[in-house]
Amino acid sequence: MDEGQLEELRQKKLQEIQQAQAMDTQKKLLLKNLVEPKAYERLMNVRLANPELYDQLISLLAYLFKSGQVKGKIGEAQVLQLLSKLSGGRREPTITVSRRK
Repeated sequence: MDEGQLEELRQKKLQEIQQAQAMDTQKKLLLKNLVEPKAYERLMNVRLANPELYDQLISLLAYLFKSGQVKGKIGEAQVLQLLSKLSGGRREPTITVSRRK
């Protein structure tokens, strides 16, 4: 590879990063306007724990908003309901501690 190709690859990568940041910013703005503060905190926790589920939830919220099915701001309870539907009713694993006697 010569210098021109390397510079071109760098520019493409930089554009991809900037687009990803812009998309993330748009998602956060949509959420701040669409959900209550407690629900927003919950969504940010989901984003850290499970980014794929977060993306699915954001897509679902955007769809609901665009189709007019959302009246007012979405609360934490509603976010939890959507999360349970998206996760397919999977239960969180439980940890049991058995101590030696």
